[in-house]
Amino acid sequence: MGDSPSDKYKGIRQLGLLSAIPLILAAAPLIGYFIGTKIDHVLGTNRVFMFVFLGLGFVAGVRETIQLIRKAEQDD
Repeated sequence: MGDSPSDKYKGIRQLGLLSAIPLILAAAPLIGYFIGTKIDHVLGTNRVFMFVFLGLGFVAGVRETIQLIRKAEQDD
C-alpha cells in the first residue's frame, strides 16, 4: 500500500490552493482601487492614485497567482 495520509489528501490540498486563484485575481485589484480612491480623496487628486494602485493590484494578483501555481506544481 504505502499511502501516507499526506499523499492521500494531496489532491484536496491542491484543489484548495488552486481554488483561491479567482478570489485573489478579483480581490487584489479591488483593494488597490479602494486604496487609490481613498488617497485621491484625501489629497484632492483626480483619479491618479486610483489608476496607480489599480495597476499595482493587478500586478500583485498575477504575481500571487503564479506563486500559487508553482506551489501546486511542486506538491505534485
